[in-house]
Amino acid sequence: MIIFWLMGSFASKTWGDAGLTGACVAAGASVFLYFARELNLMSLGNQMASSLGVDTRRVTLVLLAAASVVAAVCVSVAGIIGFVGLLVPHIMRLLCGPDNRRLLPLSFLAGALLLLAADTLTRAVLPVEIPIGVLTALIGGPFFCYVFRRHSSGRAW
Repeated sequence: MIIFWLMGSFASKTWGDAGLTGACVAAGASVFLYFARELNLMSLGNQMASSLGVDTRRVTLVLLAAASVVAAVCVSVAGIIGFVGLLVPHIMRLLCGPDNRRLLPLSFLAGALLLLAADTLTRAVLPVEIPIGVLTALIGGPFFCYVFRRHSSGRAW
């Protein structure tokens, strides 16, 4: 059981686990979407955002607290499923652009679809069930090698 938690798995999860996770993710998503405009302004730099009326310290603390709670609940239920939170937003940014009002909901949806596809693949297609974290690492590792290579060669997104 500990191996599946360390590598991330949905095996033996209940509807209660899904409800708890869904409620915490929904609450976190509402906080993130509420501050999407401020996030867009903060991407210009803290000084510029402050001059446009954003309390960058307060926004940063609120978003950090919300992200920490969401991550803690998700990891406590499903274990450590690596690369989903890093891989999906980069891909979605390529597809929909940098506006957080669109990027955040699409990233939530794409992350859920990635985990659903990975879980289906590991349970239904492969002959032996492997933890989802293994599959997402096999996808995420090469993707980040690509991102690193592209960034080091000077080409931006």
